[in-house]
Amino acid sequence: MATVQNHLDRYFDPVVSVFTPELAEKIVSLQPEQEAIDRVNELGDKANEGALTDDERAEYKDYVDAGDFIALLKAKARRYLANQAE
Repeated sequence: MATVQNHLDRYFDPVVSVFTPELAEKIVSLQPEQEAIDRVNELGDKANEGALTDDERAEYKDYVDAGDFIALLKAKARRYLANQAE
């Protein structure tokens, strides 16, 4: 039975296939701008208080989704780099 991990691996395989060590290192080192971090923190605080507007909820979801995607991409880049070191 296919798992979520299997689906994500298949989704990311074309991306990973074009990695170079330099590209993977750049991906691993990516950091969001401070303004984005501040906004996510602000929205997170409001979410914890139950005070998000509908627009803010959608914005927060977009940030979370983007963060999840970037985290997965970074994990793939780290794995690629680890495999290169072997």
